[in-house]
Amino acid sequence: MDFKDILTKNEELNNIYLGFRDKELLSIDINNSPSIIITGETGSGKSILLDQIILQLMNKYTSLEMNLISIDTSGVELNHYLNTRYNLYNAMNDIDKSIVLISKLLKIIEERKELLKENNCLTVDEYNKYVSDKLPLIVFAIDDDNSLLKNPDIEKMLTGIITNLTGLRILFILVTSDVDNKFFTTDSNLFASTLISFDYAGSTEAINANLIGSENLAIGEFMINSKNITGIYHNFEFDDDIIKSVVETKEC
Repeated sequence: MDFKDILTKNEELNNIYLGFRDKELLSIDINNSPSIIITGETGSGKSILLDQIILQLMNKYTSLEMNLISIDTSGVELNHYLNTRYNLYNAMNDIDKSIVLISKLLKIIEERKELLKENNCLTVDEYNKYVSDKLPLIVFAIDDDNSLLKNPDIEKMLTGIITNLTGLRILFILVTSDVDNKFFTTDSNLFASTLISFDYAGSTEAINANLIGSENLAIGEFMINSKNITGIYHNFEFDDDIIKSVVETKEC
């Protein structure tokens, strides 16, 4: 299935398509799934899925409605978004700056929670109904070569982000090749709302053990565990030219 078709089909503002099997499309609501952890070896398809998520959202929202904060510890995968109007902050191959941005997002989270409390609102969507200066969707995307997750202080900060996203109009996406990180193994379901692995499949027991199984997946296949969604799906066919066309033609 071609990703270009998905861009034209996907009209629901909060809905993103992640993959397919047979004729069934896999979608999640970012309000209900505000944190996505994607693991996989180099070349398995995880960064392509990250691109597909970001591009779908760019195709729905203007730069006034959505801001992108990106951290890329390799400095390669996310640099095509740096010159777009969506780019709010970024750190490319800079751990110190990455820590600053993670701290900045934690501050944004606290500011939004306080604003909701002051206005007796439960969610940012509710708050936006009554104000002219609406709070944008913030997409916080990390493509990590394991430089960040080796630092226990950063891991603690990311936990503070993942566990405080409900109703705040913030989507957190972490891409990593480290399947042993705390967000994807022991007690990971306490943190991430959607877990995606491009490396492992297996039995029901493997799914219940946070996707860690014994069977390798083919390139472009992944296993997902998100609320009531589990199973193996295929990634969409993807051409890098799509990035250029969506970024350049989107009205802001």
